[in-house]
Amino acid sequence: MARQNRSQRPQTSPDRTGKSTRTSRNSRQAMQRRAKRRKQGKMVRRVIFTLLIAAAIVMAPTVFFRVSKVTVTGDTRYTDEELVRTSGVQEGDNMFFLDTRHIISLLEAKYPYLDTIELHRRMPSTLQIEVTDRVPILSIENNGSYLLMDSAGKVLEKTDSPAENTTEVIGASPDGLKPGDWAEDASDDKKNEKHEKHEKILAVLRLMELMTQYEMQDSIHSVDINKAYDVRVQYEDRYTILLGSMDKEKLEHKIQFLQAILKEPSLPESGIIDLTGDSEARYRPQEDSTSNKTVVFEDKTEQPEETQTTEDPTPETETDKPDADTTDTAPSDTGEDTPADTGTEDAAPESGQEDNTAAVTIWTDRHL
Repeated sequence: MARQNRSQRPQTSPDRTGKSTRTSRNSRQAMQRRAKRRKQGKMVRRVIFTLLIAAAIVMAPTVFFRVSKVTVTGDTRYTDEELVRTSGVQEGDNMFFLDTRHIISLLEAKYPYLDTIELHRRMPSTLQIEVTDRVPILSIENNGSYLLMDSAGKVLEKTDSPAENTTEVIGASPDGLKPGDWAEDASDDKKNEKHEKHEKILAVLRLMELMTQYEMQDSIHSVDINKAYDVRVQYEDRYTILLGSMDKEKLEHKIQFLQAILKEPSLPESGIIDLTGDSEARYRPQEDSTSNKTVVFEDKTEQPEETQTTEDPTPETETDKPDADTTDTAPSDTGEDTPADTGTEDAAPESGQEDNTAAVTIWTDRHL
């Protein structure tokens, strides 16, 4: 009976089997296509999302970061309104599209006193202009008027009189210079008439640099460079300094020597200090004085050591050094022409004058 039942079971025909296999295969392919479409859809959505973010980043500065306020900071003689107006920045301009170099060039061309100019973007909508001013140190005489110049050689302003806290320069011939121009140096093969006229100005700038280095710049009232071989400096209202030529190699040594002389306590309160000699400086009263006495300050710093030892092999003692209490280095009020005993020979008198040297002071490296 059981055997009969097995034989009576319906058998699947070959056609039914093939159709079932194809249906299963088609179903799997359909599922794969749907999965592929879902994957592609995700990728498309990701790309679109990325593009939207990038567009937002690009458009945000254009749409949101626009200038609503311009401020000015720093110590300057110009008003905030002047600087903002000249910068050309308008309310509503895009913060990120501002041409900062162009703005700086506009300000420099219009305002010669400006030294440093910096632009800062203060998010979200403020532009800050930070400036500092140049400081004039020279008032250069020019046909009855004066050009004010800073230590870098830039002309800042034209005035009718010398500015306060500046050194008046006479005889520099700044023809052709105007506010905003620079005193220029040039190589020998490129020098022209313009550069030659600047030589005297550049020489005065070098002199003032040395005076600043040795902390005497505030005491220099004027520099007369009308004659390049006879430069004269007015030190406060006390001394006229005769520098002679402005030889670059010797100028600093002259300034060092001058600084040492000015520290000498026995130096009279006013007069003329002549630094035109190679190894000595001479003090004398003002040219209109009735006294014709001079004081010689001898500079031994450039003398070879063996020259000093051959003259006096004995080691120097305290008695050999100049002493303000025992050595008369100033002109005597008694009219006596006899020099004080300093342990050194008297300097030779100037040509055409009697031997009226008051004293000789020896300067060595330890004094400078």
